[in-house]
Amino acid sequence: MTRPGGVWRLALGVVAFILMFSPGSLALLGLPLAGLLLAAGPSTARDWVVVVVAALFGVLAVLAPAHAQLDAVINAYIVLVSVAFVSITLLQPASFLRMALRATLWATAAVVGLSWVVWGGLPVAALQWEATREAGRATWMVVEWLPRAVTLVEPVVRLESATVPAMLWLETLAGLALAWQLHVRLARRPLGEPLRPFREFRFGDHWIWAVVGALTVWLLPALAAWKGAALNVSVVLAALYLLRGAAVVTAFAATTGVSAMALVASAVAAVVLVIPLLVLLPGLCTLGVTDTWLQFRHRLAGRAPHTRG
Repeated sequence: MTRPGGVWRLALGVVAFILMFSPGSLALLGLPLAGLLLAAGPSTARDWVVVVVAALFGVLAVLAPAHAQLDAVINAYIVLVSVAFVSITLLQPASFLRMALRATLWATAAVVGLSWVVWGGLPVAALQWEATREAGRATWMVVEWLPRAVTLVEPVVRLESATVPAMLWLETLAGLALAWQLHVRLARRPLGEPLRPFREFRFGDHWIWAVVGALTVWLLPALAAWKGAALNVSVVLAALYLLRGAAVVTAFAATTGVSAMALVASAVAAVVLVIPLLVLLPGLCTLGVTDTWLQFRHRLAGRAPHTRG
């Protein structure tokens, strides 16, 4: 079986995941990893140690005291999505992204169902208030370091609190991807193939209809009640299409001899300068959307083969 890329890439991925997301999100890495390794059949003492350590990190993150209903909902979701992903991997194996999205949808539906059983319905107003409070607290911490950002507090808090589901879904995809790659490297008999190189990242062209649906909700006043759901779907789709656009750029760089380090340096410079970043992100997202029809990498493949990396 082809093994995934170097250990350093996985290590950097884990570090980035820890830095970008909350400590509780470690469960989105630990629990799926423990489940996948257990399903793959640990056969040595080292295998069992890895399973126990991964499970311990995940369980401790989930069992941290829940200070509000939002914490309880998120913890329940993390457990359910971990179980769903491992179950789907065993019962309905498919491409990673398809399995991860299925697990996310099943876990979301299960959380809604449990909320109806426990609370008589999903406490949307209470969850929204708790999300707003947490977003406000985090934003004001940033303002303490950058006082000029005070004018952005209100819109940022409003956006963060309204997109909690989308951010949780994106955290889920990132955590499951890392767990999958780690399991492929650590397990003696992995449950599937490693993820393909980033430059080959793509997903079904039919997802463009989800973009059309989200835009329809935003444009038609009669569907105003669904704007919150459309916003969260739009954020997830924007992130996926942005990654697809970045994959196109990476593939083009591979055919022209531009190194991966040069691309990373350019991305870091864009983050530091901010203004180029505001142009780069929409540009990459647009590139990802247009790749649905233009299939840039198929065209590039006709000019020069991809280098292996």
